[in-house]
Amino acid sequence: MISPKTSDANCETCNSSIKPHHRFCYNCGAYLGTYNAPVTIFNNRNLRSAFFFFIVYLFVCLLVQFTGWFNIYSRLFWVEIFLAGFTLFHVYKNYDAIKPLLRFNNFNIVRLAGCISFAAMASFVVNVIVTKMNYSFFRTDITYYHLYSAYSVPALIMAYSIALNPAIIEELAFRGVLYNYLNAFLNERLVIIVTGFAFGMMHLSFISLFWLVPFGILTGIMRRRFGTIWYGVVFHFVFNLIAVLFDLYRHGHL
Repeated sequence: MISPKTSDANCETCNSSIKPHHRFCYNCGAYLGTYNAPVTIFNNRNLRSAFFFFIVYLFVCLLVQFTGWFNIYSRLFWVEIFLAGFTLFHVYKNYDAIKPLLRFNNFNIVRLAGCISFAAMASFVVNVIVTKMNYSFFRTDITYYHLYSAYSVPALIMAYSIALNPAIIEELAFRGVLYNYLNAFLNERLVIIVTGFAFGMMHLSFISLFWLVPFGILTGIMRRRFGTIWYGVVFHFVFNLIAVLFDLYRHGHL
């Protein structure tokens, strides 16, 4: 068993990393003791921070989704700025823990090329399936071009708003800040799953959950495996950029 005062320890049975409040080892299932108090939002600062962080993101997304106020990009832009500022503030608060993720650890051209290729193929397949599902079930052909069409370079603004900004800010938010908060008291494999589902839920699209959750889990695995968020950022950017190009091409704007 582990001491109640220890912030982190290893299981005596399998030597896996465990947290002080764990009653059973996530790896081997060994019993760790009864003194460990369960984590709640009232007694754990990291859980409170994670809950607050996600709720703010979810509230803003609900506001955008279910009000007509943000149906033009000049207003949506300020939402992007707010979420970017909110995320960067939390990055600053947790900079010591997040700083290693901002380095290009184990970065090599072959792995990067594979990441780009897989993101491009996956995005194309997903966009074809989603387009067919939207038409088959809802008789709709969704395009985001109208949000940007009033501007002089709509394609470039779409690429920034849909691909570049989310790739950086959402990866910092979900694979940086939220991941860091949850990793303080959850097993890391569980953190990857929870942040993947949180990422999917934040987009408020039931039909898209079939690819958003695996997307979030995959980028979480990249963060854990390579110790950096940049592979996830590149994957996220290419995936969304292909979606932008797919949308522009289908509607004759490319």
